[in-house]
Amino acid sequence: MKNRLFPIGIGGGLLVIVVIYSIIQGTVSPLALSNRFFLTGLPFFIIGILLWIFSSGFFDHFQHSMHQAFSRKQKKKSEFQSLSHVGQGRYSFWLIIAAILIGASIICALLTII
Repeated sequence: MKNRLFPIGIGGGLLVIVVIYSIIQGTVSPLALSNRFFLTGLPFFIIGILLWIFSSGFFDHFQHSMHQAFSRKQKKKSEFQSLSHVGQGRYSFWLIIAAILIGASIICALLTII
């Protein structure tokens, strides 16, 4: 439970920061808020998706073959950590923040239509 509250808190904090920034800029309209929420959530979404793909093991074979090709000249074989272990379990942190921000963007976009 504690693990899920931290990204929710960060997402909520970013929502407040974006609204305060919009108030300071004087553009508090649903369309402007929708655009700002989406652009703020997009990097979190991209990082989360990349970590999710890496943790699935999709690139492990390619990484292993590249490691073998470049380490042939070395006499001492270096160990490497596969990409599936790098982002394992960490992608949900980024995707929760992205879901909060992009969800707020969709809500503001729907309010624009009404």
